[in-house]
Amino acid sequence: MLFEDLPCDDCILEDVPYLHAPAPIPEGAIVRVSNISKNFGPVTALDDVTFEVQRGEILGIIGRSGAGKSTLIRCLNGLEKPDRGRIEILGQDIVPLSEGALQRVRGRVGMIFQHFNLLSAKTVEQNVALPLKIAGISGPERTARVWELLELVGLSDKAQVYPAKLSGGQKQRVGIARALAAHPALLLCDEATSALDPETILSILDLLRDINRRLGLTIVLITHEMSVVRAIADRVIVMDRGCIVEEGEVQRVFAAPEAELTRRLIGSQTSELPSVLRNGFLNGWAQGMHLVMRLQLSGDTAQRPVLAEMTRDLDVLPVVLHAAVQHVQEQAVASFVVAFRDASEPLARHVGEYLAARVSRLEVLGYVRQLA
Repeated sequence: MLFEDLPCDDCILEDVPYLHAPAPIPEGAIVRVSNISKNFGPVTALDDVTFEVQRGEILGIIGRSGAGKSTLIRCLNGLEKPDRGRIEILGQDIVPLSEGALQRVRGRVGMIFQHFNLLSAKTVEQNVALPLKIAGISGPERTARVWELLELVGLSDKAQVYPAKLSGGQKQRVGIARALAAHPALLLCDEATSALDPETILSILDLLRDINRRLGLTIVLITHEMSVVRAIADRVIVMDRGCIVEEGEVQRVFAAPEAELTRRLIGSQTSELPSVLRNGFLNGWAQGMHLVMRLQLSGDTAQRPVLAEMTRDLDVLPVVLHAAVQHVQEQAVASFVVAFRDASEPLARHVGEYLAARVSRLEVLGYVRQLA
């Protein structure tokens, strides 16, 4: 398991002195990955991957199956070594380290798993205490830390219960408590919500966000679910075939995705259109054709009546074919698909220029002969 500094006085029970004070966490990048590549025979799992994770940040890494996410997280925790490149954890390159030296770095990294990985023959209390026992922490200090963590994850009443008697969400809470036991500087989450039902997923994500905010914990979250990234991450990396195809702040990526894969993962709004439109888009304009555009707005802009203002300013009447609003980190992101009847090329240009100055992203989907 794996560990950290938590520089807050209320994280420690006042009546039990800590014999092993957590080491301080430096400012700046907790993780720095530089040009790493990894091949398995003829298969390229990672291809020149570079990114950083700053202290206190939650980074979501998303991609379809085979994108390289699992290999990447195994490289971050030292279970795989890249063929090329550097992986710095707290400023130390872990790639050339011996197993003994690597174990010391792993002592600063917590890990939670998709299938919990709890020991069925041990109680909740014993599972959480295990990394502390391995680290040689004394009994009184170990007990104090375990109860502190069980209270943090809401399982104080389950200390003597065995995993078989727990729900999936409770098991994952035990896994989180265990991962935090020795104060990690970095928490790695490998599909930590994939085995849970939607309601439980929300509670686990709320817990991770609360831990991040209260303890300043840095989190790297591997997932294939864009909804998880939207709910919790500050930044997102989108991977495909071992490469990073897009990276940025979550609000920006959701409001204006640049890569085609990102747009598909977020969900193409054209899929909500009638089939007569989806299957009838043409690239070129002809007399009597209707222009169809998709526009996306985020933050304060999403609250503005952009279409109403355009109707007033340009004297045009857009037809709304689809509209959706979602919230990313408590900020609204709105998407509209609109059509303009009998749109001439000058009108299309005029509308495009007007909207481009007012929305986060504007995309011409094409021209159609009929709207319904």
